[in-house]
Amino acid sequence: RSFPEFVINAWPVMEPTRALAWGWHMDVICEHLEAVTRGEILRLLINIPPGTMKSSLVSVLWPAWEWANDPTKRYVTASHEQGLAIRDARKMRNIVASEWYQRLWAVELTGDQNEKRYFENKATGFRQACAVASMTGKRGDRVIWDDPHNVEGALSDADRKRDVRIFRETLPTRLNDPDSSAIVIVMQRLHEEDVSGEALSEDFGYEHLCLPMEFEKARACVTSLGPVDRRTEEGELLFPERFPREVVDRDKKIMGAWATAGQLQQRPAPRGGGTFEWEKIAIVSHAPELKEIVRYWDKAGTQGGGAYTAGVLMGLGVDGVYYVLDVVRGQWEAPARERTIKQTAQS
Repeated sequence: RSFPEFVINAWPVMEPTRALAWGWHMDVICEHLEAVTRGEILRLLINIPPGTMKSSLVSVLWPAWEWANDPTKRYVTASHEQGLAIRDARKMRNIVASEWYQRLWAVELTGDQNEKRYFENKATGFRQACAVASMTGKRGDRVIWDDPHNVEGALSDADRKRDVRIFRETLPTRLNDPDSSAIVIVMQRLHEEDVSGEALSEDFGYEHLCLPMEFEKARACVTSLGPVDRRTEEGELLFPERFPREVVDRDKKIMGAWATAGQLQQRPAPRGGGTFEWEKIAIVSHAPELKEIVRYWDKAGTQGGGAYTAGVLMGLGVDGVYYVLDVVRGQWEAPARERTIKQTAQS
């Protein structure tokens, strides 16, 4: 009945050569997946760093545990690459087919539909593994998306927008029962406009479980199950049993601000900005002698709303330092914007 207890007992079957490292965050993930099983959560979005057991818990062990209680459940599972979806499907199949599992639950797989990509049991439950980009065919009681973007693809507008379009237009149609079937998405954040960003920008009904590598008090996670982040100190680590301080600090240095903010902290733009660390910019009363001066305009076109038009005047000093000399900024429609640009140039 307890999913965490199942995980502990199934681990030697799934990973016979690796010891299980348990962190409190795994209890939290298990609690939310149990709530999905009970029908209390139908849309669950989990943002968590890589290497923290997300695929093992969500994509491998949870479906195997649910089959132990209800072998009629049907799963459609997808990742950004079909090979990864097949990898996790194979691991689940190995658990279900193991002597340990069969002795306790006897969920028998059918011989004619028993492949890594697709397998069934004799109670009519099945699991289909596919790539996010090929979400067609079967419908499931559970649709699991595990890392719908790859790291490079998320930086491509075309690839990212394709995945988001599938999230909006195809994913909802892959459910057996729209009023009771569940969608679970687990991923690291890779871009402000990734699938998570899309799910959170609108009221799509997703329960958001967000657990960054280093604790940020201002972002302490609260879900319908209550406050779930058990850390109290700023910067406290998520999974020190596997990622101790020296490892996290080493990886942050290699990854840089952008990757650290997205993949580790689950906010795909660093606090303070990803390009300029504004808090390090010095304020001076006047600029020295300047070698060059230029103003650049970034144009928008909505009066009183939307993005801002901004014109920044910068100078390169003889000391080799760049100085921001003036900023003109506003929300203007095109005619007013052009008048402002012309008046600024003439002043």
